[in-house]
Amino acid sequence: DEDCILFNGVFYLGCASVNAPRSEVEALRTISILHDAEQQRQIEVVLSVPNRADGTVRLLEPGVSGVMTSFKLYTILFCCRGADDSVEKDCFAFTESHQSSGIFQCHVFRCEVHEAVRKVLYSFELAFRSIPKSPVQTDANEYSDNTPQDMDENTFCFTVSLEIKEDDSKGGYATVPWDKTSSCFKLRHNLEKQVIVKVVQTSNVDLTLERCFGLLLTPGRNVKHSDMHLLDMNHTPVDDEGGIGGTRTVVGLWDPSHPHFALLNTETQKGTRVFLSVAVDLVVQEIQEPVRFLIETKARIFPQAEKFWYFGKKILQEQFYLKLKETIPTKTLNRTMYEVESIESETWRNKWSSSSNDHHHHHALSSTSPQDEEDDDDTDEPLLSGSGEVNKECTERVLSDWGEVLSRWRADLSRRPTGLRTLIRAGIPDPLRGEVWQLLAGCHENQQMLEKYRVLITKDSPQENIIQRDIHRTFPANDYFKTTGGTGQDSLYRITKAYSVYDQEVGYCQGLSFLAAALLLHMPEEQAFCVLIKIMFDNNMRDLFKNGFESLHLKFYQLERSIEELMPNLFDHFKQLGIECHMFSSQWFLTLFTAKFPLSMVYQVIDVYLSEGETIVFRVALGLLQCSRRELLALDFEGILKYFRVQLPKKYRSEEHTKLLIQTALTTCCSQIKRMKRYEKDFLAEKEKSALEEDPLVRMERENKRLMEAYLRLELENDDLAKELITSRITLGTQLEKHAGNLQRDLGAAVEDLRGSRAESSDLRDENHRLLVETAQVKEMCRKEMDRQAQEINAKSKIVADYKTICSQLSLRLENMQVLHKEQLDAAMLVGCVLLLWENINKDNAPSTNMSELDREERHQVEKGSLEKQIRDLELQLAQTKLKLVESECKVQDLEHRLAASHKELQATKNTWFQKTISTLTT
Repeated sequence: DEDCILFNGVFYLGCASVNAPRSEVEALRTISILHDAEQQRQIEVVLSVPNRADGTVRLLEPGVSGVMTSFKLYTILFCCRGADDSVEKDCFAFTESHQSSGIFQCHVFRCEVHEAVRKVLYSFELAFRSIPKSPVQTDANEYSDNTPQDMDENTFCFTVSLEIKEDDSKGGYATVPWDKTSSCFKLRHNLEKQVIVKVVQTSNVDLTLERCFGLLLTPGRNVKHSDMHLLDMNHTPVDDEGGIGGTRTVVGLWDPSHPHFALLNTETQKGTRVFLSVAVDLVVQEIQEPVRFLIETKARIFPQAEKFWYFGKKILQEQFYLKLKETIPTKTLNRTMYEVESIESETWRNKWSSSSNDHHHHHALSSTSPQDEEDDDDTDEPLLSGSGEVNKECTERVLSDWGEVLSRWRADLSRRPTGLRTLIRAGIPDPLRGEVWQLLAGCHENQQMLEKYRVLITKDSPQENIIQRDIHRTFPANDYFKTTGGTGQDSLYRITKAYSVYDQEVGYCQGLSFLAAALLLHMPEEQAFCVLIKIMFDNNMRDLFKNGFESLHLKFYQLERSIEELMPNLFDHFKQLGIECHMFSSQWFLTLFTAKFPLSMVYQVIDVYLSEGETIVFRVALGLLQCSRRELLALDFEGILKYFRVQLPKKYRSEEHTKLLIQTALTTCCSQIKRMKRYEKDFLAEKEKSALEEDPLVRMERENKRLMEAYLRLELENDDLAKELITSRITLGTQLEKHAGNLQRDLGAAVEDLRGSRAESSDLRDENHRLLVETAQVKEMCRKEMDRQAQEINAKSKIVADYKTICSQLSLRLENMQVLHKEQLDAAMLVGCVLLLWENINKDNAPSTNMSELDREERHQVEKGSLEKQIRDLELQLAQTKLKLVESECKVQDLEHRLAASHKELQATKNTWFQKTISTLTT
């Protein structure tokens, strides 16, 4: 039934869960996986893509057009297609979000014709960009239904609609969202825009809207006519159909790069809105002068790539009531002519309908809605006091000029040297600030005050608890004051306590510690105390804290009157939003800008303050407002307060902005200081007048009411303190019980750990004793083994010695036997020779003695045989002796081998880990 485009020849490949719904890489990976895995199980469908952003994507069954499944278009977060050079070029996918479950699914499709993929995705893009159908009335008859019935005959009602379009990078323009909840347009920076204003007359006699005199735009509200910037006109078609009066549509081109629109082309922080004003000047044939319809609205600027998913009304409509007065007709004109008496918008009427509820309306004008409050966050933290880097470098020329001035000044401390004010306005070099501040304050050689300070720090102050509480909040970003109980905090505590004792009328006042801390960063605490006394008394700063801050309220009044005279548009803007001076300037006066602003600016303000007096505070305050006027005019109630608290101090971290501020404060705001006395007289006159005009009874009733409120407040505070005390006691008791329980558990755990440690220690002692016994046993075994090896070595050595002795004895005996045998052989041979010679002699002399010779020969043979036998026995004995000698030598060699092996084994035994352990234990 809905307006849609049908695509046939589409196959559904399946879906898969993804973790990054807007990741193209993950979507392409899913396409590749399902294209390869589901080729055989693809389902042919007819894809229905709606033409509206609030439509539904449906998967239909081919032929019967039955709905298989559907997806709301706003749940589709991302679309993509396969790469042209891949096999998935005929596939596309979209990621769908299940709002209830928080699951993201990527659905993959394939087209039979791969060229159809582009057409499918283009249809999705058109659907995302389209404006959904809504019951917005556009014709004049429908506008007239909302016209109030109490209009007189001189009042003409017009409905003016504002629409903004942005370049869609396709040669056209797409309408930007108008969020009715937060009452602002959602713009993107760096995109060319069109501003379309449609004016429709909805009541009374028809007026002829001739032409458009001009379409103007500017950031901010309540702006001057000169601040409006004329837009280039595109076309101005006239629509005179179907209405009580004519219709005029005006289109202007908005160049975001124009410097005038820089604020509207800067991304806004979360929770911040900027105002913008759009005016159209129409020439009406029946009215002598052009009529201006002015629409003031808000906008939020997003990054260029931001995507919006809003489907509500995207145009802003405003009802205007034009009150005319007939003029005297002239002879040349035969028609009725009018002149403008007033023109009011519906918003303006509602805003000022009840003056008695002024405060309520001031807050109603702010742009903070529940949604805005949800958008706000604390990511943009305010600048901590004491932050910022101070430039300590200066040129040689500046140092030379200051050296010359200081030398003349030291020579004559009674008057300031010429040229000093010019140098101070340019900024005092940071290394010289301590001395120059003391000279400017006139306490360079104030020994009496120094001695008094040393006495004051020994006295007690009734406000010591408050001082101790505030010390930790002073300059937390500065290293000198960051450490609790450090040198900086101790010095700051002594100075503030000494002042509270010195000036008992004022005592310690919050904000005093910031000024004292700034002085301490340039001089010792004694000199810093003297300068602080001079500032508080001589410059009348202590008067701000007296008489119920009456002087401070005078400063607020003077500042408000100065804003009204110098910057009337900003004054009207503050008045409409309910912004009062005390909301942003109280710390400026009470702390000399030291509480929130960076140190580089704070030091320069103190420079000129000590040089030119208390009026410099007004000048700097007015300079801050003048330098930030354009930004303030573009912000709402919450935005302005946040700007003063966060953006304004951070702005002056830049040295260029600080120099511009000081220059603006010293030049453009100088004339306004002369009117301060008149403002003071007016303030006192108004105060006296209100006191005189007031009935004494009313005054007494008011005073009584004030005292009663104070009494009730004190009672409530007392009750709150009592409740807090009881709660604290209960909480403390609970915490003590809890702490006692925790301690009991910790004690039980500690006891168990101790018992376990004792048991473990006992086991370790037993193990140690066992190891000692084993060590002693091993030592004893080692000692016995070494003794045994030593005995074996001694025995083997003794055996070797015995064998050597035996061998030597046998060798000696063998030699002796050889000598004896040789002697016996020689004797036997000698006997034989003698006998033979004797036989020969006997044979010649006595033949008769043959028998006896035979006997002798036989005997000789017997002796010879006996001798040969003895020789053989000796030879055999010799051979046996040699054999035994060889055997003895073999045994000696074997014993030597065994002795060497024993030595090797003994040495190896000494080198083993066991022997090393035994040696370690022995040592």
